[in-house]
Amino acid sequence: MTGPSDGERGSPLPGLPRQLCLCLAISALYVWAYFLMATVVLPLQQALLPATVMSFLFLPHGVRVLTAWLYGWRSVLFLLPGALLCNLHFAGARAFDADILFGSAASLVAAPLAFAIGRRIGGAAELRVGMLRVPLLMAVGVAASVFNLIALRLAYGLSPAEGLVILIGDTTGLIAALLILWLGLKLLARR
Repeated sequence: MTGPSDGERGSPLPGLPRQLCLCLAISALYVWAYFLMATVVLPLQQALLPATVMSFLFLPHGVRVLTAWLYGWRSVLFLLPGALLCNLHFAGARAFDADILFGSAASLVAAPLAFAIGRRIGGAAELRVGMLRVPLLMAVGVAASVFNLIALRLAYGLSPAEGLVILIGDTTGLIAALLILWLGLKLLARR
């Protein structure tokens, strides 16, 4: 008798490989974070601060950081479909222009790069899955945002003020993602 392949073992959807299920779920979460940011956060922010274009609460960064923490470099592949869908929605016909693709790729690579460097410097035990150290996770998330900003500055020529808004938005987005995760885990523990 044969059992499921390694890729299908533990898949929540019978017949679909586990990695594909993860990719679909994580990309959907990424798109949801973008949608929430674009339809709720930005309109509220622009009502209060009409001159700002970038979000002071960028939830997708939290999704990128937590996915990189859990899955390392595979997070790039898990987030890629969602990132491309977001590009298509927000950039339209320009979604596949070289500068937009470079900016998207840099955003997806920034978090696993920050974790790889953090683990190499000596935080491997502190950054492993299951050993959540919030201050260290926040530091890696801020480092990922800085790596992202460097690449976005190269791609789009961001001003220092725009960079500061992105850094603030990424940091608050990570804090919000951690709070959502914490609340979700508390609710699951009650059941």
